[in-house]
Amino acid sequence: MDRLPQITIKGNSVEVDDTRDFHYMLGSPVSVNYVNRIFDINKIERVWFVQEPFTIKPFTGFKGVAHTYFVFDFSDQNPVVISVEARREKGETFDAWRGLLNQYELIYVWGSEEDETVRRVIAEHNKLYMYPLTISNNGAKQLFLQLAQASLNLESQPRFYNTLTSNCTNELAKAANQVKANAIPFNIALNFPGYADEELYKLGFIPNNIPFEDLKRRSYISDIVGKNYNKADFSRQLRIGLQANLSAN
Repeated sequence: MDRLPQITIKGNSVEVDDTRDFHYMLGSPVSVNYVNRIFDINKIERVWFVQEPFTIKPFTGFKGVAHTYFVFDFSDQNPVVISVEARREKGETFDAWRGLLNQYELIYVWGSEEDETVRRVIAEHNKLYMYPLTISNNGAKQLFLQLAQASLNLESQPRFYNTLTSNCTNELAKAANQVKANAIPFNIALNFPGYADEELYKLGFIPNNIPFEDLKRRSYISDIVGKNYNKADFSRQLRIGLQANLSAN
C-alpha cells in the first residue's frame, strides 16, 4: 500500500498510474508490479460485486464482517478491481477498533484480478463470492467515473478510513448514490458489509430470480480461483466457471 494510484480523467478516458499487479503462487507473491493503464468507459461490458467474509476480533462468529469490492470488465483489456481499504503501514494489521478512531488513511486500490482476487484466495485462504451487478451500461460508466473521481480526490484531500462511516462498502454506496440519488438507501450493510449481498439482492442490484441462498451458493468462486489462478487467461476461466454455476439447474 505504499503507492497511491495516480488518476487522470479526460472525458471518457481514465488513466490510472500505479495500478497494482502482484502475482501469487502457493501463497507468496512471485512478482511485484505496478502498471499504468488507460480505460475507455465506453468499453465497459459488466460490473461485478465481490464479497469476502472474514473473522476479526471481537466479532468472531458474526456474519456482518466482510470486505467488498467492484470488478469492471472491458471489451478491449483485462478487468480492473477497485477496492476501498484502510491504508496500513508496513507490518501493521487491521483492527476494527482502531478503524473507529481514525487510525488509518483511506486508499482506493486499483489492481488486477490476479492481484486482488487471487491473493485473497491463494495467499489469505478466504472465501469469495462474485455477483453480477444488474445495472445499465450507462450506470456502469457513471459508477466507474465516480469511483475514479473519489480516488483522484484523495490525492489532494486525504481522508481517514472509518470502520462504520467510511469503509469498503459505504464508500462504494456513496459512489452509487452519486450516480442515482438514494440508489442504496441506509441499511445494515453500510456498517456491516457481511450483509451487503443480501441487501443488494433485496434492492435488485444482483440477480434475485432465485432464492438468495441458492444464488450465494452458486456465486462462490474460491474453488474456481484455486483451479485457475496460474493460467494466463485466469479472468476468462473464472467467468466460464462462474457462469456455469449461475446457469446450473
